[in-house]
Amino acid sequence: MRTARAAPARIDRSRPPELRPAPAIRLPRYHRSTLRNGLRVLAVRHDDLPQVAVDLVLPVSTSNDPPGLGGLAVLTARALTEGTRTKSAQEVAEAFDELGVSFAAEVGHDATVLTLDCLASVLEDALRLLVEVVAEPAFDPKEVNRLRDERLDEIARGMDEPRIVANLRLVESIFGPDHPSGRPEGGWKEDVQRIDAEAARRFHARWYTPRGATLLLVGDLEPRELPGLLDSLFGPWSAGGSVEATAPPEPLVPAHGVWAVQRPGSPQSEIRIGGVGIGRSDPDYFAFKVQNAILGGLFNSRINMNLREEKGWTYGAYTRFEARRRRGPFYATTAVDAAVTPDAVAEMLGEMERVRKSRPREDELSLAKNALTLSLPRLFETPGQVAAQMSEQVVYGLPEDYWEGYGAAISRVTAREVLRVARRYVRPETWPIVVAGDVESHLSKLARFGDVTLEDWSTVRAR
Repeated sequence: MRTARAAPARIDRSRPPELRPAPAIRLPRYHRSTLRNGLRVLAVRHDDLPQVAVDLVLPVSTSNDPPGLGGLAVLTARALTEGTRTKSAQEVAEAFDELGVSFAAEVGHDATVLTLDCLASVLEDALRLLVEVVAEPAFDPKEVNRLRDERLDEIARGMDEPRIVANLRLVESIFGPDHPSGRPEGGWKEDVQRIDAEAARRFHARWYTPRGATLLLVGDLEPRELPGLLDSLFGPWSAGGSVEATAPPEPLVPAHGVWAVQRPGSPQSEIRIGGVGIGRSDPDYFAFKVQNAILGGLFNSRINMNLREEKGWTYGAYTRFEARRRRGPFYATTAVDAAVTPDAVAEMLGEMERVRKSRPREDELSLAKNALTLSLPRLFETPGQVAAQMSEQVVYGLPEDYWEGYGAAISRVTAREVLRVARRYVRPETWPIVVAGDVESHLSKLARFGDVTLEDWSTVRAR
């Protein structure tokens, strides 16, 4: 005898399903300690997998590059694993391979973060190797020169990429060539050419000290058992003087105008429009983040819907911002068919003006908030991800419960606040506009957006 099946529930497909509330983020409290050499330690148990993620956060950044030696912070970090006092570059690489350890160094405008991922079973040996490359790098002239030449090759390749040239020209136009934020993090060609092993050695001796640094450990470990082990492992790292993070000077008001970089035959134009944005600790940060999502931070944002979905001019048009210790850049970016270059600039400026004139619609506000909060748990799934978020807290002095309150802070943002921060920060009438591509035939049309400065591609490549 067959049992009658229940009729399936009727679904109203004319409306999307209702979203659930943003899941709460609950992170274990840090175990804090300070080693005898002054190194601060934050440890968190995360034992879903037998792994440990280690981040060593150093308060040294591209802002510490000496005059005329732009890119030295990046090159010094890259040279750490190219040999120590007791190991050659090859032996260091083999040691990491034998332990199954991944190592990376990231140097930004506010800090240097050295990351190490390993199995919990080899943590002690992995940390011993980390101490060796951080405290006792050899800076062999042959290896440093090789890294310098590799960096020069990177610069040359980048100068063949319109998108990279446009990005560099924009930040230089926003901040000026003498401001740390107006230069590439890896340095210009003429600066990198001057770097040698002795410069790297002096930079390391000055800035790579445990005092002011923070060691983060997340994974399958017992935090309370770590201080004794870490004191013995990190003992060889000399204490030196205390180093505090160096913030660049406050940016000046950027010069308004159009910077056109001519590249004959380029089928597309790279367009950038931007100015000075916001600092990471600014009270307007959350409202600014929602405003950015509405204007251009999401696929469904206004600029992308206009240029991509309505006009069909581009694969994507977005706005981005970098909130740093000081105010970082905030800009709109896209690549369009060269024939529609002036029209695309006009549409981008138009969207920037519209976001300043009226509050966002309720559906826009809701979409932006959901996008910024519902995906948040995905940033805390692995030890490496947790360590990365902790690093951000360390670099910018965020409270320990910052991520637990993040969702609520975004949810509290109102349409009125979005309009207020848009009017405060979105100022296209004062911003530089950069267009890189075959733009010479469009100069008269581009002139309606501001005074045009034409630059030849060969001049850019020579820098």
